[in-house]
Amino acid sequence: MMLSTRACRAVLAFVMLAPAGVRAKDYFLTIGGGNSPPGNQVSLEKNVLFFQRVLVELGLAFERHDVLFSDGDDPGRDLQFDDPAYAPPEANLWLARLFNQEDGLRDQFRSHLVPAVRGPATRASIERWFSEIGPQLNDQDRLFIYFTGHGGKGNEIQHNIIHLWNKEKMTVEELVAQLDKLPQTLPVVMVMVQCYSGGFANTIFQQGNSKHSVSPADRCGFFATVPDRVAAGCTADIDEDNYQEYSSFFWAALAGQSRTGKPLERPDYDGDGRTSLAEAHAYSLLESDTIDISIKTSDALLRAFSKTKDDKNPDLITPDTTYEKLLALAAPCERAVLEGLSAKLALEGNERAKAARELGEQFKKQKGEVEKGKGEKNKEFRAAAGEIVNLLKQRWPELENRWHAKVQEVLSSEPDAVIAAIQSHAKWSDCQRLHDEIARLADEALDLERKWVKTQRFVYVAESVALAANLPSLAAPDAIARYQALTKSEARSILPEPPAKEAAGQ
Repeated sequence: MMLSTRACRAVLAFVMLAPAGVRAKDYFLTIGGGNSPPGNQVSLEKNVLFFQRVLVELGLAFERHDVLFSDGDDPGRDLQFDDPAYAPPEANLWLARLFNQEDGLRDQFRSHLVPAVRGPATRASIERWFSEIGPQLNDQDRLFIYFTGHGGKGNEIQHNIIHLWNKEKMTVEELVAQLDKLPQTLPVVMVMVQCYSGGFANTIFQQGNSKHSVSPADRCGFFATVPDRVAAGCTADIDEDNYQEYSSFFWAALAGQSRTGKPLERPDYDGDGRTSLAEAHAYSLLESDTIDISIKTSDALLRAFSKTKDDKNPDLITPDTTYEKLLALAAPCERAVLEGLSAKLALEGNERAKAARELGEQFKKQKGEVEKGKGEKNKEFRAAAGEIVNLLKQRWPELENRWHAKVQEVLSSEPDAVIAAIQSHAKWSDCQRLHDEIARLADEALDLERKWVKTQRFVYVAESVALAANLPSLAAPDAIARYQALTKSEARSILPEPPAKEAAGQ
């Protein structure tokens, strides 16, 4: 991989400025991939490759970066991708559609292309990393953990999971046990993009449980979505122009360019001349057109120790406090999100949280109507397809069991006869029309959900602003101090902090 001129200069300058044997080290640990080949989409591989390019562009190419990905260095075909040059035989395509088994019909598989992986993304590999590499880190170093894979929802937040290779799992609580092996003063930053990833914001609590005390560890993180929602992003599509997922925007904001190399202006909402991790998160909330309601660790702490309703404190700030006052209380990142989403949603006046909720309800209702129409069309399609399938089974009864050896013989020797039988049926034109209508309605429903999500992002951030304003009057001093430390951690840069004398201009 060749470095850009800018990246080469950044790497050289960074190395020359760093006194040998003195500079603290940055460590990067990337964990990714699916739990099996059919769940290991090519977008996960490309996420890792993009992150590696980001580190190069930021002058961090020489920092230690360990990657645990899918099956490690096994040459087996572990990765799923959609080859645009591949078209399934027409007979197979129509039969799959009629039998409602189109999923996976176009999937292709190959071995992943992530270079120099340390090992597979398994529990043993993760535990080994924390046991072998963890002790090498000290409180002057920093650790960045990036997880790009799949997640699951537990019966409680601390039981939300990341899926690992070979259908293994690791819960929030179990990840906390690994993080607890590190020095408490070691700064740790997590970026996690899986479904239900917001549950891992609870890694700031003992045993990953918000009912327990806050961990004293210097730990923060950024997560694609709230604990109880799926996330956007995993796809077998090989075209990165189509990728819409949280870390694409997060890393792009830090690197100053998109994953396809398009330059963009780095966000600097507080005007300090740099882009912090919190600003990259805010940029993702503003610019990503996905189904994600992204959060950070300080959001989780606020919801554990603060509130917007309390009988003993009737004067608490709420999301429905006048927008002017709410904006004045907001930190620069939150202010940028509220203002930006106001523009995108055409929210005006001093009751914007209320307006956002009402607009969200409109989108939700419209989506419900579209989903209802889609369900009706799908029912019609299945009825029409059933009539065609019954006719096909009369001529080729082996189709009753698609594993019957005769089925493959029919598809190999009589594909034209199968196609002719399907297309000559009176219900065939209805099936084509209904299939297209269902696809159109699915796109419409997704578009409405994305619009609904923007309203929820606004309300969520407005609530966080209110919770932060109320925290000093509701929480104990140690919780307040922990929140202040946490927001400071989130406001760090991914770039190493300059030595004190350089920072002071000496």
